[in-house]
Amino acid sequence: MAGIMSGKNGSSHEAGLPLRVLVVGAGIGGLSAALALRQQGHHVELFESSRLAQETGAAIHLASNANGLLRRMGLKVEEIGAVECIGVVEYLPHNGALKYEINTSKMAKMWAHPWHLAHRAHLHTALKEMATGAAGKGTPAKLHTSSRVKSVNPETATVEFEDGTTVTGDVIVGADGVHSRTRRSIPGGDLKPFDSGKSAYRFMIPREELASDLETAAWVSRGSFLTMWIGEDRRLVMYPCVNNTLMNFVAIHPSKESDSDITSDDWQETGSKARMLEIYQSFSPNIRAVLQKADESRLKVWKLLDMEQMPSFVEKKLAVMGDAAHPFLPHQGQGGGQAIEDGVALAAVLPLGTRAEDVEDRLKIYNQCRYERAHKIQEYTRTAGLDAAELTAKGMKLDMMEYQAYNFGHDAWDFTNNALQQHLNRQDLTRRFRNPLGFGPAPGPRQPLGLKPNSTKVQSRRHKAPETSTTYSIKFKTSRTYLQNLLPPGFAFTSPGTVCSASISCTTLHGMTWLGGGGYSHLGLYLHGVDYTKQDGSKVFGTFLPVLFENLADPIITGRDELGMPKLFANIEVAAQGEEGEGCKISLSWRGVAFGNFEISGLNKEEPAVASGSPPLPHRGPGPPPPPPETGRFHYRYVPAVGEPGKADAEYPVYIPNPATDQSTGNAATPKNSMVSKTATFAFEARDWESLPTLHNIAGWLAEMPNYGVEEGRCERAEGVGDIEGAVKVV
Repeated sequence: MAGIMSGKNGSSHEAGLPLRVLVVGAGIGGLSAALALRQQGHHVELFESSRLAQETGAAIHLASNANGLLRRMGLKVEEIGAVECIGVVEYLPHNGALKYEINTSKMAKMWAHPWHLAHRAHLHTALKEMATGAAGKGTPAKLHTSSRVKSVNPETATVEFEDGTTVTGDVIVGADGVHSRTRRSIPGGDLKPFDSGKSAYRFMIPREELASDLETAAWVSRGSFLTMWIGEDRRLVMYPCVNNTLMNFVAIHPSKESDSDITSDDWQETGSKARMLEIYQSFSPNIRAVLQKADESRLKVWKLLDMEQMPSFVEKKLAVMGDAAHPFLPHQGQGGGQAIEDGVALAAVLPLGTRAEDVEDRLKIYNQCRYERAHKIQEYTRTAGLDAAELTAKGMKLDMMEYQAYNFGHDAWDFTNNALQQHLNRQDLTRRFRNPLGFGPAPGPRQPLGLKPNSTKVQSRRHKAPETSTTYSIKFKTSRTYLQNLLPPGFAFTSPGTVCSASISCTTLHGMTWLGGGGYSHLGLYLHGVDYTKQDGSKVFGTFLPVLFENLADPIITGRDELGMPKLFANIEVAAQGEEGEGCKISLSWRGVAFGNFEISGLNKEEPAVASGSPPLPHRGPGPPPPPPETGRFHYRYVPAVGEPGKADAEYPVYIPNPATDQSTGNAATPKNSMVSKTATFAFEARDWESLPTLHNIAGWLAEMPNYGVEEGRCERAEGVGDIEGAVKVV
């Protein structure tokens, strides 16, 4: 993407004046907020206390959760020298022996975006150029340097500077770091950061300098790995940046051992190499040989500061973010990433068209979306930084896979957009969630022609004119964080990865007995790898169906009333291609307005799978185990309450077992042949209210759905059509 686009929520507003946004602090967090808000169409001003607003001398982790947001804004960090982290390795510090090695590239397919390691200065410069430069979407942000803030007024959105000048806007973003002045204007925000008990040296060494020395060459031989040496109460961490030419080091140790080097809380304090070598004298000689190569003129040391939780990140028209709101210890590399998440979340709750009088309510949504997540990752980080003796004393265990899944498996833009949409739904009392209503019992697939489904008369008609079906489907990779907003309460994707699979499936039915021999087509979106947690805590695994288009009213009515299925009307045209049915073209439209096109080509007969005769091997090694098999399909029943917009008379999950597990007496389908292909395409097109009045919201959502690549196209033909008699309410 070239930048954050105005999403569904923004387009629901009438075009309005941009907000005037005042961002205090032009570090990575402040610039991320400025860039995202600029791309939303607002007028942004940055006020930085320093002269150059420049980051120096360290690297930064950009895990999938943060890297994806930067990419959404148009910044690919590999183009500014960032290196993809392909593994994590830990050595014993006293002798340098290998403790463990994890190749993270094997798990990378779980996440929509790679884990990169970047130089802070390069990231800072790129964000500054994108936020303030002439190129790009929106009005360039104005950067004011040497602007020292004295205080802010959250009620009037006024910033007062030490020189006596003031500036007033519509919203203030406090991104002024751990010693924030803006934080003081939030009740309970007059907190002081405190020494966590650990301090850190940081420095960089050219990779070639390490590789050319026999005593240190082994440490950089694995490529772009994150390398750790963890002792009882001190550790050394190394990872590459700048196209693998520089190695970044963080040497964490008890604060009392370097107190004499530190005279302030500034992380630009120069450290003593002799003292650092003394602190790490228990480490093996070839590790100390690495430390010996540090350039003392550029060696920095600082105390790792922590802070108690603020009651809130917002007050009136002020929101604080990044270290001003939740300073992070470095043990999971999420400090910068969480600041980027904060900035993007602020932009998500303030789309163009947001009125100045709505800012306070919108900032509450930002707080709702960010408060719990930021503090949970803080706790994970504190635990990850505990020494082994501290973990034992507290009876705690590290679960780095749990931490990584929570940290990486989030998209702040998708998550916050969904929260804003829910807020708008609650605010607008005219919004209704309607299903088409039937008028009492009616003939349908589970009661064809007024008879019992499996009566002799019905079976006789089916025998004389068999019901048949042809199903074309396209399975593809997409964004779990985008699709999870479709899941009702209790549902979740089984995998924490940000990449998931979905299918678009179109079935044409012929000779339907309950329709007097007629037929119809339906086309739906199916989300794979979903589970539902029942009231007793057990889980059911399956595929979730959020929407199903059909081109005939009767099955829409019966499917909604009897099963609660999410059915909508659309014209569906299916055209087989080739003499042997080697492909198909499918179009989805409403009254001549097309909003979906699908094509499969190169279909070939699928050969039956050959059973190995051996049971599957148990899961071993790093990473989560494979998900359980999908035993059926879910959808969610919603019956609106009459006269009470937004309320339901009934809402609950419905589960349809797969034919192999279905114990009902309903009619079943018998597969006849299957064909598969790797060549398939699909595209949805957003339409406005005038051209697609009843479906524009769904078409727009589908058009924004990411496509990370088609896995397969498929054609399946069957005789007999299941009547879904086995559908059950899930509790």
